[in-house]
Amino acid sequence: MHLSELLTYLPTAELKSGDIDQNITHTSAHSGRITAGGLFAALPGAKLDGHDFIQDALEKGAQAILSGRENLSLPKGIVHIYSPTPRLDYARICAAIYPARPGMLVGVTGTNGKTSVVEYMRQIWTRATWPAASIGTLGIACPVAELASHSANLTTPAPEDLFALFHNLAKKGITHAAFEASSHGLDQGRMAGLGVNVAVFTNLSQDHLDWHGDMDAYLKAKSRLFFENLLEAGTAVLNADDPMVMGLKDQLEKRDIVIWTVGFHPEADFRIQQIDTHPFGLDVQIMATGEAFRFPVALSGTFQAVNAVMAAAAAYASGMPLQDSFGALSALTPVRGRMQPVYGHPAGARIIIDFAHTPDALDAALDALRAQTPDKLKVVFGCGGDRDKNKRKKMGAIAARLADEVIITDDNPRSEDPAAIRAEIRKGCPNAIEISPRDEAIKTAIAALAGGDTLLIAGKGHETSQMIGTETLPFDDASVARHALSQLGERQVR
Repeated sequence: MHLSELLTYLPTAELKSGDIDQNITHTSAHSGRITAGGLFAALPGAKLDGHDFIQDALEKGAQAILSGRENLSLPKGIVHIYSPTPRLDYARICAAIYPARPGMLVGVTGTNGKTSVVEYMRQIWTRATWPAASIGTLGIACPVAELASHSANLTTPAPEDLFALFHNLAKKGITHAAFEASSHGLDQGRMAGLGVNVAVFTNLSQDHLDWHGDMDAYLKAKSRLFFENLLEAGTAVLNADDPMVMGLKDQLEKRDIVIWTVGFHPEADFRIQQIDTHPFGLDVQIMATGEAFRFPVALSGTFQAVNAVMAAAAAYASGMPLQDSFGALSALTPVRGRMQPVYGHPAGARIIIDFAHTPDALDAALDALRAQTPDKLKVVFGCGGDRDKNKRKKMGAIAARLADEVIITDDNPRSEDPAAIRAEIRKGCPNAIEISPRDEAIKTAIAALAGGDTLLIAGKGHETSQMIGTETLPFDDASVARHALSQLGERQVR
């Protein structure tokens, strides 16, 4: 892209030096990705400052530098673009360099449920034979083999990766894409310049306060999806049962958009009238646009039924007939690490893997499983290190209130002392058992299960690694549970 054209996307930026008459072939905030003709974004980070890597970028062929500093000492001929908002302008540059998009983009934000909603949307679209993709914590799911990936470093990728991905998906024929919009990604402006047709807000509860500071700042970050990214005449899908989410409704009504609400609230546009629990899953009854719908869903937990209805409402907003969007719900399959069953207990006990790592998510998971458990409800969980410490005691108290037996173990302790984290959780559940390491906790809990029991293994869900100190070690809750079941079966055979 010609530099003079690129600058038109940056209304507050200023050309400080260099020749505007040249082409920019690519951009990156990582100097190692820069080659000849590239633009390097020198962005300050939590641990590293991009300005310290300008020389490395120049040596690799960078022709332009984007910076939040007005004065830089650069070689003659190198373009210096000064921006008072360099992160936002970096995202805008990425949006301009990678302009193609799937025709229908849906952004999903919220504390819990984002991963489920985007994956359910992909399944609903795919059932209608629409070429679709989901992007987020679980990676990229799409029918294009070279773009599909089961790994994701960030819930919302960095701008150069996010916009390049949308561009490539569109070029490969993907017409519909749903993606997770994290509070970090929104707060850092990773999606500046990205317009979405539908924006979904699942819920808001305590999480990431180590980054945002308080709930008001957390809500403000989440709401940027609706005020900065949602296109005019687009649709906002809101959780009618969450007061903080609904607190945005009055402000959103000032915009030229459609607002739909989903939940149990009697005035919800997509009103969930009743959810019955059965051995196969859930039986859900809703009212939408004056029509009554009833459908079976092979999922666990009423909150997953809410996620499914939100996905169906968003699919309807994307242009799918109502009968098709809600008719697809009975075909939904569980999302990896989200109320995921692990089968094979010889006595028929239920084992469920869930990502529940916030107080509200743990409460919802345990509450849902209580209704499906004739005997004892047990839980194994921990809390992550270097994250919001205030939720640890709260999660302990929730486990003690809702579960019959609690085992505290390690999650991702990172740089913190695992024993100290467990001690903080224990303040909320003093009668809990502590077992470390995590695999021993899972094995011990499974070995003690009886036929009518349910075990929830919470906190890590889909994750396939565990961060201890400076090491990232292979670890998968579901694999550990399956191995424990196989050993249990072998012992019984003997």
